[in-house]
Amino acid sequence: MRKNKSKKKFTLRIILSYLILGALVLIAGIFILSEVKTYLAIDSANENDTKLLKTSAFLTQLYEAESLSKLALQTKTKENFNTYAQKIDAVSSAIDSLKAVITSDYQLKLLDSVQHLLLKKTYNNEELRRLKIDNLTTNSIDSALEKFNSMELSLHKITAKGIVPNIDELSPEAKTAIEKLVVVLNNNIPEENKENYSTQKIDSIIKASKIVLNEAKEKDATLQRSLAQKEMEIYSNDLEVSQQLRSIIIAFDQEVMNTTITTNQQKQAVLTRSTRLAGIAALLGFFVVGLFTFLITRDYWRVQSYRQNLEEEKKFSESLLKSREQLIATVSHDLRTPLNTITGYSELMENTALSPKQGNYLKNVKSAAQYVDNLVNDLLDYSKLEAGKLKIETIPFILSELLEETAFNLQEINQKKPIQLHLEIADELRETLVGDPFRIRQIITNLISNAYKFTQEGAIKILAQAKIHNTDTYNVSIKIIDSGIGIAKEKQEAIFKEFTQAEDSTEKKYGGYGLGLTISKKLAKLLKGNLSVTSELAKGSEFILEIPLQISKNKMVAIQKQHVLAAPAHLSIVIIDDDTAMLGLLKEVCSALGIHALTFSNFEAVAKKTDLKYDVVLTDIQMPKTDGFYVLQQFKNGRFTHFQGQPILAMTGRKDLDKSTYTQAGFEAVLQKPFTKATFIAQLASLFPEKLDTAVLLENPTRLRTTASLYSLEPISSFLGNNSEAIQEVIETFLKDTEDNIKTFQKAIHKNNIEAINAASHRMLPMFRQLDAKQVVPILEEFESLKKQELSHEKIKTQFTLVQQQITILIAALKKDSSIYPNYSD
Repeated sequence: MRKNKSKKKFTLRIILSYLILGALVLIAGIFILSEVKTYLAIDSANENDTKLLKTSAFLTQLYEAESLSKLALQTKTKENFNTYAQKIDAVSSAIDSLKAVITSDYQLKLLDSVQHLLLKKTYNNEELRRLKIDNLTTNSIDSALEKFNSMELSLHKITAKGIVPNIDELSPEAKTAIEKLVVVLNNNIPEENKENYSTQKIDSIIKASKIVLNEAKEKDATLQRSLAQKEMEIYSNDLEVSQQLRSIIIAFDQEVMNTTITTNQQKQAVLTRSTRLAGIAALLGFFVVGLFTFLITRDYWRVQSYRQNLEEEKKFSESLLKSREQLIATVSHDLRTPLNTITGYSELMENTALSPKQGNYLKNVKSAAQYVDNLVNDLLDYSKLEAGKLKIETIPFILSELLEETAFNLQEINQKKPIQLHLEIADELRETLVGDPFRIRQIITNLISNAYKFTQEGAIKILAQAKIHNTDTYNVSIKIIDSGIGIAKEKQEAIFKEFTQAEDSTEKKYGGYGLGLTISKKLAKLLKGNLSVTSELAKGSEFILEIPLQISKNKMVAIQKQHVLAAPAHLSIVIIDDDTAMLGLLKEVCSALGIHALTFSNFEAVAKKTDLKYDVVLTDIQMPKTDGFYVLQQFKNGRFTHFQGQPILAMTGRKDLDKSTYTQAGFEAVLQKPFTKATFIAQLASLFPEKLDTAVLLENPTRLRTTASLYSLEPISSFLGNNSEAIQEVIETFLKDTEDNIKTFQKAIHKNNIEAINAASHRMLPMFRQLDAKQVVPILEEFESLKKQELSHEKIKTQFTLVQQQITILIAALKKDSSIYPNYSD
């Protein structure tokens, strides 16, 4: 709770810090935006840069106009005066453009004055140009007089331009006088054929013309004096205009500069204010960031401290769980010693003469021992499931057979209850499937046992169906439906929790310790499936197990019908196994089936044979001096001339390797120990169908059963039937091998040789599995997978003492079994 509060507080502080920073940024942004708008408004209102540019352009054009004015007056040409007039028009346009960006009335008035003075100056310049042209008249008359002097020598056709080239630029009066003179001269030009032409007459004409011109010159001189006076007035006026224009321009320029300075000062003030505001905002931001960084860092270190504490608590919890696991394992193993002793001697006492009362007492002892044994097994399974150490097998089996056998066995146990058992199993589930039959049987046993436990009358129905998931997988659904007490809806999830039952009174009334469904649920998940329940109080429950199972390519023979070879022709097999009891069992089976078996307890014996003839090889995987993979390699590398590619089968008790490991290495198939006769025959039938054509289908022979819970003869009888002599021979071999193996085991324990302990356990396991010795097999499996430093030497000795006691009890029970030794007596 404290952790959640701290986490929420930490989160709120981070969110609050971001909100305050965001608000600060927003406020600063608003203020800066307003300052920027003010800055832009100053630029937009005055447009100083534009006015300065336009003013500079206007002044430049004005100075250019002044230069053109002087040039026009000096050259007196019309082209220059026209250029000057065009420039004045451009200046006037510049003034109009400048007016468009000026809002000051004073500046507008100055520009109007400039425009007016420019027009006046243009008019004055035009007057000066005209006076200059008039001044040229006198020069033209002088030129005409010079021409008349030259005409005295020769008279020809006379033109006005011939006399005065620039006549077009003269005053109208001078121009008219010269044109009249030209007419008079042309009318008096002498003809060439007139020899009596009078020279005196020509002289008189010229003199008369000169008189006319001189008179015109005198008039023009009087006019020039008046024009000179006018020109002086115009120059004076123009000078005054220029001075006024300069004054106006200076004033305008000063006004613009003042405006610019004012605007720049305003801009600077805005920038200073904005900079100050941004600085204050930044300082506030750093302060806020620093403050919240301090607060968040403090909270972070607190969180780190909490996390460290949680990690320490987690390690402590893990150590507790590990201690619990070790405790469960230790207590379970330690319980097995007295428990198995009680069970074993109870089995032995059953074969002695007991009174009915003693028999009843013994029955109660066995029932209590069985209850504790089941509890120990469940605790071990639960511990392995929690630690992730429970491994799943993938071996072929027939699910319908498993369901029927489990259901009928439990029905026999609960036969006193008036409960009907119904089975509906789909035909697809009578095919060979691949999975872990032991764990599936464990789940089904738990579910059916619960159905019988909580149902007093009515019926239990087992419905098994299969849907094809893909070409090689079935989605199998197994429903166990009962008419028992039911489970309340709100308690249906709780029943899958460890040590939990639906009602507190359930344990007192029906018994149990609340681990069965927990283990079943975990096993279902481990099998990549699911276990669920639907139930209603007082109406019953329906448990649904859903698991995927692969379809096996190698078909098995159902227990109801199995292949028995009448006379298989020319079928022989090489069997290699270091367990002589297992070799004897397999040789007996092959002999009964008419198969020629060549058995070897080690691979060196096979290597010495050069003339072997066989159809198939069956080798154990783990042997003392070699392993099955080495055997496979030696066969396939061409070392033996008798090997011509015959199939090689593996048989193993190892559970840590998948089937694919064997097939990828080169094995044709693998038989997982313990395997049944049906499995063995089915494997051979799949390899040699042509040699098993003479096989006939017979009903399954009667198997030997025993009431003892320490072992079962069914796996062996599945190979040998009810042939007591063959079974006795196999058991005797087993007992002799076990005695030798115990001695080897003792030596390995004494030397604390872990590898030797592993090897001895591996040699002993196959036959103990074939006998279904449930009390011995788990301990031998632990010894088989034992690693150095995993258990102390004292602990190993204790475990060996336990297994030795169990084996002693088992051997005693076997010797007392009348089905094996019918003539045995103490």
